[in-house]
This record gives sequence, structure tokens and C-alpha cells, in this order.
Amino acid sequence: MKRKHLGCSVLRRFITILAASLFSLLFPQPSALAQSEPDSVLVQRADSILLKANESMQKFDYQTAFRQFTMAVKTVENITDLVSKVRIYLAVAQGNMVVNPNHSLRYLNPALGFSNSLRDTNLLATCYRMLGLDAQNTGYLLTAEDYTLYAAHLDSASHNPNLVRSLCLLGHIYSGLAERQHSDSLARLAIIYLNNTLRQCDSLGINGKTRDAAILGLASAYIGLAEITGNKHFTDTCNLYFTQIKDLPNLDIIAARTVNAVNVRYLIQREKYRQALDLINADSSSYFRSKAGLAEYHRNLYKIYEARGNYSKAFVHLKQYTDIDNEIHGENSVRAVVTSANKKSAAIERLSHEAEVRVFEAERSKMHVINISLLCGLIMVLLLVVFVVRMLQIKRRANSELARKNIELAEQKEEIMTQRDTIKEQSDEIQASINYARRIQRSLLTPEETITRIFPEHFLLYKPRNIVSGDYYWVGQYGDNKVCIVADCTGHGVPGGFMSVLGMTNLNWIVGQNVSPDMILNRLREAIIVNLRQSDDAPTALQDDGEPDSSIDRSCDGMDVAVYVVNEKQMTLTFAGANNPLVLIRDSEIQLLKANKMPVGIYARMNPFENTTIELQKGDCIYTFSDGYQDQFNSDNEHKFTGRRLRELLLEIHQRPMSEQKEILNREYEQWRGPSENQTDDVVIMGVRI
Repeated sequence: MKRKHLGCSVLRRFITILAASLFSLLFPQPSALAQSEPDSVLVQRADSILLKANESMQKFDYQTAFRQFTMAVKTVENITDLVSKVRIYLAVAQGNMVVNPNHSLRYLNPALGFSNSLRDTNLLATCYRMLGLDAQNTGYLLTAEDYTLYAAHLDSASHNPNLVRSLCLLGHIYSGLAERQHSDSLARLAIIYLNNTLRQCDSLGINGKTRDAAILGLASAYIGLAEITGNKHFTDTCNLYFTQIKDLPNLDIIAARTVNAVNVRYLIQREKYRQALDLINADSSSYFRSKAGLAEYHRNLYKIYEARGNYSKAFVHLKQYTDIDNEIHGENSVRAVVTSANKKSAAIERLSHEAEVRVFEAERSKMHVINISLLCGLIMVLLLVVFVVRMLQIKRRANSELARKNIELAEQKEEIMTQRDTIKEQSDEIQASINYARRIQRSLLTPEETITRIFPEHFLLYKPRNIVSGDYYWVGQYGDNKVCIVADCTGHGVPGGFMSVLGMTNLNWIVGQNVSPDMILNRLREAIIVNLRQSDDAPTALQDDGEPDSSIDRSCDGMDVAVYVVNEKQMTLTFAGANNPLVLIRDSEIQLLKANKMPVGIYARMNPFENTTIELQKGDCIYTFSDGYQDQFNSDNEHKFTGRRLRELLLEIHQRPMSEQKEILNREYEQWRGPSENQTDDVVIMGVRI
């Protein structure tokens, strides 16, 4: 009896110990964390310090404000509430943009890292927008554009109402780029963004600083257009917006500086040089807080002294402005590399964090299954004492196999879902990038209003095969000479789009220097060869180790171009073509002006392009086009439309109004092509009646 009692006692003790161990394994107790002060107390203290710093900043006591901003950061340095920590860091960074611009990035980069850890899309968008604002304030406009476009992408993806702030900042950035690059197209792009901001502010009922900033940005963009084009109408438009913003109370320091800067530029355009000089001297200290401000200071003084005939002082300020501007351009390139590295680092950190989370989830799932299996094992052991040992072993094997298969299925399902989400995200990003590239390409094409002003009777049939096009057109007027260019670049889609942007960018300065068609083609060919490094002695791209990359073949890309210049005063037409001809129809007869049989780009034969000049008569119809229309296969994919059939169609319809000609050409093309997916190439046809 004693032995039996002793055996039962030992068994009960074993079961109790085993049950207690399993309970502690299945339900672990959390350990208490020691903390000197709660996060809420530290955050409240930091907010109080920020209020004092802002008061010091409004009193222009920047040294005290800088010390108080630093104290606020140290107060929340060790808190675990990352959302509050990011908010404090961003507020300190924004304050330093005024009191000490060189210190802003010290707080923006950590804030970006914390936001990545939180995987909070709205916080990430705010961080990238603040990085864009800091880069804009310090003159690194290309870096600012990169950051702010990414912030706008995040805002749009999460339907964040702060998207309106990103659009407003992009408008200011493009206004600055337009001023720096002397580009009216960038100024017009800035106006588009800022008008869009105002529309969204009206629809959302926003009447605060964002709306005021958009109005101020429009004033800056229009004064920039006035400086670039010399059109006083834009100066008047600037004044309309400027009068809405200049007397607003409670403008922050950065906005007040921008108001003064726009006012100085407006006074210079109105030739009120004495008032402009007085305003610059009254606010001179604000210019010296950043390189961008210093560059603007010397540029404005250069314009004033040059206009007043003080050429010695004008030369001094021009030299200082040029030196500072070149320095900013050099630092811009370095900062762009750093920006790219920061983005890649953030992406790697985010992916690493996601991988760690997946591993943790898998381990937790595994431990949960193991714990359940151990509990089942204990039950089986107890049943084994009472029931059949063999039955317990079979059941344990079955449960173990089932658990293994469930884990495998769960892991496979998780991997498939992750791959699907990754592919969708990449597809959405690629589509968004291509759509934005289309917007940029369309902004470079000559606007319809400009074409109508130069050629009142015309039509333009433009049908890209993809979202972006490899065909483009360019129209301009220099004195009595009206220039029309139609080009077909190598390829279509994104590669053709890159080539078209390269062509239009070069034409903007080539045609301004020479309006002879043969010289335009010769100069464009030289620019393409240099830009694409097509010559044998051109340097190749470098590998990561700094050595030339011999695996990259030299590009043979180029473009087929038709260029003609109309002088309606002398009633002459001068034409030169690279593979693309010109069709002129007069009195129901076709004249075909042939092109040189070589492209604009590197080629086996590199002869100079040749002009063909003919006299014009009133009513002449001129047509230039790419090969996309005539090379289109029919819906059965058996026959091309051909150039002969295109010329016959033009002859048949040339006496009709130009808008009706366009409708007929478009209808005939779509009937021949069939569904839009059958389109084989980009199409552009330009028709002009003298």
C-alpha cells in the first residue's frame, strides 16, 4: 500500500510540474518596464519648448530659438512614442529652415527613418514634402522636385488631403526652376500646378496658408514669365495676384521673404529701380542666410545697376551671382546622388523590416503549433497510462503530419500573396511614372494656341501608339520666318519619348540661333551625336569601380525630320528633310519635295543637309508627316496604307477646311487600322494652308 501511495504521489507531482511548465510556456507574463518619466510628460514638455522657440523666432532672436529647438529634440530623444517623436523632429526642422538652414537635415533624416519603421504612409509623405521644402529653400531645386514628386505619389496613393500641399510646393519649385533655366514652359507648368492647388483648396474649403502660398506662387510664376518673355501682360497678371497677398496679416517669416522677393522683381520689371534697391537694402539680412538667397541678392543688384548704366557695379554683382549659382549647381548634383541613396536605403530598411516581421510571424506560428502539440502530447501520455499505447502513437503521428502540412500551406499562401502585392505595387508605380512622363512630354510640345497664332489655317493629327510618343512637332516664329518641324524618333513608347524630349530640348536653342532648315538639321545632328555619345572618341558610362563599361554598345539611334520655313512676306518656302519628304498641293497638283536619304544621328553617310526653296502662292497646302500613317497595316494585317495612297487622299481633300481634313484623315486611319491595339507606330500629320 505504501509503494502504491508513493507512486501516485510521484505521478501527481510530475503532472503538476509539467502542467505548470506548459502554462508558463503557453501564457508568458509580460515583464514590467522601468521608465523614469512617461512619454506623454516628455512630449508635453517638448511642445512647451517649441512654443517658446517660435516666440523667439518671431522676435528675430535666432540664437535663442536655435538653442530652444535643440533642447526640444533632446527632451524626446529616448521616448518610444515614434509618432510624437516624428512630429517634434519635423517641427524643429521647419524652425531651423529659418534660424539655421544648415541644420534642418539633421532632424529630417531621422524623422524619415522613424516613419519608415512605422510604415505610416502619411508620415512618410510629410517627411518627403519637408525634405522638398528644405531643398527648395536652400536652392537645390532638382532635389526638391524629386522629394516632392515622391511625397505627392504617396499622398495620392493614400488619398491624403495633404496632396494639395505637395501640388503647391511643386508649383513653387517649377517657378524657381523656370527662373533659373530661363524656361517659359517650366513657368507655365508651375502655373498649372498652382491653379490646380487653388481649385482643390476651393473644393475642400481650405482658406489658410496653403491657399495663400498658391496665390503667392502664381505671382512669382507670372513675374518669371514676364522676365523670360518680356511680355508686360504677365507683369500685370502678377500684380493682380500680388495685391491679394502682400498685405495679409500673420505671414510666416519664409512667406514674408518670398513676398519681398516677388515685390523686388516686380519693381525691376516696372523700372522702379530706386524703390527696388531700397527694398533690397531694407531686407538685406534675409538674403545672406542661404546660398540661394545670396545668389538672388546679387542677381537683382546686377539687373538694377545694369539698367541704370552703372556697368562696373553690375559686372561685380554678375560675377558673384554666377560663382554662387555654379556652386549651387555643383552641390545639386552631389545632393541628387545622396537623395537617390537615401531613397534606396529607406527602401532596403523597409524591406528588411518586413522580412523580420514575416520571420517573427512564422516563428510565432511555429511555436504556437509546437505548444499545442506538446499539450496534445501530454493528454496522450495521460491517456496512455489508462488506455492503449499504440492508439496514442498513431494519433500523435497523424497530428504531427497534419500540422506540418498546414504550416507548408500557410507559408505558400503567404508567399503567393506577398508576390502578388509586390507585383501590383510595382505595376502601379511604373504606370504612374509613365503617365507623368507623358505629362512632361506634352508640356514640351508647342501649344495649340501658339500654332494657331503662327499658322491660322492648319490642322494637327497626333496619335501616339503608347502613352508617350516617339513622334513630335515643333512650331515657332522668328521675325517674318515661320518654322515648322515634324519628327519621327527611333522607336516608340518610353525609348521614343526619351528621344523626342532630347530633340525638342535641343531645338529650343538651335532654332533660336538659325532659321535655315539645313543648318537646323546639321546642328540637331551634331547635338544628338554628342548627347548620345555616338562618336568613336566619346567617353562611355562608368562602372561602379570607376572604369569604363565596355559592355555598353554605342547608340545608333536618331530621328527622321522634316523642316520648312515659310516667309509670307517674300512668299517663299525653304525645306530640308532627313528621310521625311514634304508634300505641297497647288491647283489640284501635287509637288513632292524629297528629303536627303540619311537620318539625324550617326550614319554611314554624313553629308550636309540641303535646302530646297520654292515660291508660294496663296491657297497652297503644305503637309509634313511621319511614316506611322502610311506604314499602318489594315485590320487583317496584310497590307500597308502606303505613301502613294496617303498622297492621293491628301489631294482629294485638300480644298476642304483644315478641321474637316483632320476628321477625314482620322476617320480613314481608324477604319483602316481597326481596334486601337492594332496600331503599329506613332502617327503625326501637320497640314498648313498659306
